[in-house]
Amino acid sequence: MSILEESTPPSNTWARLAMCSIGQKRTTRRCPPTPRLDGKRALVTGGTNGIGVEIARGLLARGADVVLPCRDLQKGGRVREELRHDGGANARIDLVPMDLADLDSVRQAARNVAEMTSRIDLLVENAGVMERVPSLTPQGHERAFGVNVWGHFFLRRQLIHAGLLPDARIVVLTGDIYALQSDCTPDYAWRGASGGLLAYCRSKLGNFWIAAELQKRHPELTVFVVHPGAIDTDLGGKAGAIGAWFKRTFMIDAELGAQTPLICATQDGLRRGGYYHNRFGLVRLRERDAALDAAAAARLWALCEQLAAASVPLADR
Repeated sequence: MSILEESTPPSNTWARLAMCSIGQKRTTRRCPPTPRLDGKRALVTGGTNGIGVEIARGLLARGADVVLPCRDLQKGGRVREELRHDGGANARIDLVPMDLADLDSVRQAARNVAEMTSRIDLLVENAGVMERVPSLTPQGHERAFGVNVWGHFFLRRQLIHAGLLPDARIVVLTGDIYALQSDCTPDYAWRGASGGLLAYCRSKLGNFWIAAELQKRHPELTVFVVHPGAIDTDLGGKAGAIGAWFKRTFMIDAELGAQTPLICATQDGLRRGGYYHNRFGLVRLRERDAALDAAAAARLWALCEQLAAASVPLADR
């Protein structure tokens, strides 16, 4: 199946999630090496781990300059040298200190980006966390929401207000696992063995809603939502023996997981606002799918705007 072909996933949630893993090693499409991105500048969150590194590598291979926000500059430096070794000594890779969980850090990172460039042509919102114990961001939000949804919302908002995304392509990573939940809020109180997973699912639904509102409210942007695949990473912690077997058998590696985000980052002819899936191609969601709840999406966007307004430092008001 071509990535451009439209398909509908199974109506049963568990069947749909099973299909995300079964056969994906064989059916995940690879991104073509063209068109070239010479002269373009990309920013990839989570670009020093997992598929983020591979997305950055793929963009560099196509000629783009890449900005990598990172919490750990030492690790960022090691990743930069690895990418330069693979992509050529002349590859431009800028590191920006940033912790997506902390608005003060995100605000300063956006300022730093504005000092190094006049525009970002491509923003890949890839970073994500799945916590094993309940925790809060410095601003008091549940951490999966604070990083996966709110941190990206605030970063993007800062970049837009700085004029850095005049007509950018935005790639928002989510996951079909969002279908296990029906809401996304900053104050989700979870406990128990499945709490972290459910908080993560809620944040992935939130990513979907925010992306839909972003395309609606900013038609100058080109927004895509991506399910990159069920990927063998350390997200959520190390797996036990059974989990390790499942990962080896059914999951794809980071390099293959980067292919659908790279397709949405580089290829022409895609549907604006479309949901692209490594197994299903362009997804046609069923009418009652939670991702299509336009009223909930608008409420979440309004809430994020309220949080953003409340976060403005007194000196800037």
